[in-house]
Amino acid sequence: MSQPNENRSIDDPELLLSLYRISQISSSAFNVREAFQVIMEEIQRLFHPSSASIALISPNSGLLEKEFTLGYPADTEELALHIGKGISGRVAFQGKAIYAKDVLQDSRYVQLIENVRCKIATPMISGGQIVGVIDVDSDQVDHYGDNDIQRLQAITDEAILSLQAIWKQRQLVNQSDQLNALFNVGQNVVSNLELQGLWDSITESVLDLTGSRMATLQLFDVDKNQVSLQAVKPPSSEYRSRIEVLQLEESMNSPAIKTRRQIEFSNITTPDYFDLKDAPKMADVHSCLSTPMMYEGKVIGVINVFTQSRHRFPNDEKRLLQAFASLSAVAAQNADLYARVFNSEDLLRKSERLTTLGLLSAEIAHEIRNPLTVIKLLFGSLGLNYEENDPRKKDTQIIIDKINQLEEIVSKVLSFSKAPESLNSNWSIDELVQDTILLLRLKMQQQRIVLQSNPVGHEIIVNGNKGQLQQVFLNLIINASEAMPNGGNLTISPAVEDEEGRKKVAIYFSDTGTGIPEDIQDHIFESFLTGKPEGTGLGLSITKRILQSHNGDISIAKSSNQGTTLRIELPLA
Repeated sequence: MSQPNENRSIDDPELLLSLYRISQISSSAFNVREAFQVIMEEIQRLFHPSSASIALISPNSGLLEKEFTLGYPADTEELALHIGKGISGRVAFQGKAIYAKDVLQDSRYVQLIENVRCKIATPMISGGQIVGVIDVDSDQVDHYGDNDIQRLQAITDEAILSLQAIWKQRQLVNQSDQLNALFNVGQNVVSNLELQGLWDSITESVLDLTGSRMATLQLFDVDKNQVSLQAVKPPSSEYRSRIEVLQLEESMNSPAIKTRRQIEFSNITTPDYFDLKDAPKMADVHSCLSTPMMYEGKVIGVINVFTQSRHRFPNDEKRLLQAFASLSAVAAQNADLYARVFNSEDLLRKSERLTTLGLLSAEIAHEIRNPLTVIKLLFGSLGLNYEENDPRKKDTQIIIDKINQLEEIVSKVLSFSKAPESLNSNWSIDELVQDTILLLRLKMQQQRIVLQSNPVGHEIIVNGNKGQLQQVFLNLIINASEAMPNGGNLTISPAVEDEEGRKKVAIYFSDTGTGIPEDIQDHIFESFLTGKPEGTGLGLSITKRILQSHNGDISIAKSSNQGTTLRIELPLA
């Protein structure tokens, strides 16, 4: 049985000692529970209660839940109060202390434990908001005096100041941990350039960041007004097959996509969500946060996080997920662009092989036409006129027909190998260079090569075939990158030069690679000359032929073990 307290002054030494000890919590306690322990020890020393509790308003349930107790049963989950219910609930609602001299005579009282006859309850107020209640009980009627209300309120006010400091410290630690986690998973996500692997990595990282029950990623197709499931973690084949592709109105992502903002669903187990096909029908999934993946102001998808119990997502958690979603959107665009770059490079290689085949065909056809012309002339000069009934007459005619047929084939091959003049047009050199750099930007980043151009400052126009000119630039950039396996710098510098009164554009490709061996510098533009095991030796040969077909040329400006500069020239339009 508790002992009655004598009424004491608010500034008595024992109270001041308790206030001092509580004020030191923020510098001595390692966590909130240790702080609660110190506060309760001081309450017990000052008030000798039969029972006491520290209760906080849960942001998830909205209930006043017991966080630390004295004289209560071990399991306090069932003892939570609605705001406004019971004496403590009324204090949490009104923000004013209550002293019930005899709880059995107080209509506001709700019995949670036995042997309580009087109670003091004081509000915990932080930043103008009521966050909880401290109550002190006695098993004797009218055990406390008026001064005890003031003393408990003083203890409560000091306690909330110390708890605020600890909560702030914990918040800063959590934010630091979240930023570290965001950095680590961000590195993992951004480095993943295969799309399906990227989607799986994003959802796995979301689970690591939040500790949630489940995470999904759905992409949005604005043209079809559909969302398609790309990843679900933990994997669920039943869930995936049920919502592979959905119309937007069938999806719980609709609000996030339409508003382009995060949408929080506190309880998706209610009948309101039964019509939404991508709301998981699982007993252990309750709350959800949908976060749109934004890129250049457009929604490309939504990341959904599902919790195991009802959960109110705090602002820090929302900001973390929004930052991660934005990072994921950029990674998705990079992966898509990277895939297109490699496809472009593959097409370039195929185009190079076709160009090579065309050039080889043209060479062969050209070499055949000369002896064929000689054969035709010599055969015609033989004057082989046989009688109509002579079998040799027919043989002679067949030979003439076949010579003509061969000549026609050779002419077609030579005609086909020439680029039609109708495909030529006027182009800006800076535009051609920038378009080419854009194609290879990610590849250069992966190889740690800094690729930059130095524009002249005014527009330089040439006449030519855009595809062939870009193939020239691509060949030269790729060759330079292969000469810098450990990274380096590649600079493209156009310039207008005057030669014998004729102006032309010269473009310099300068790398910091290993240089061209001296013994092959005079022959690098010849066919089938290569220093690479997998090379064909045709890249620079094709480049030179394309430039010559545009009345241009290519040459080595300089080369050493410090790098190489190649110079191409084209006439101005």
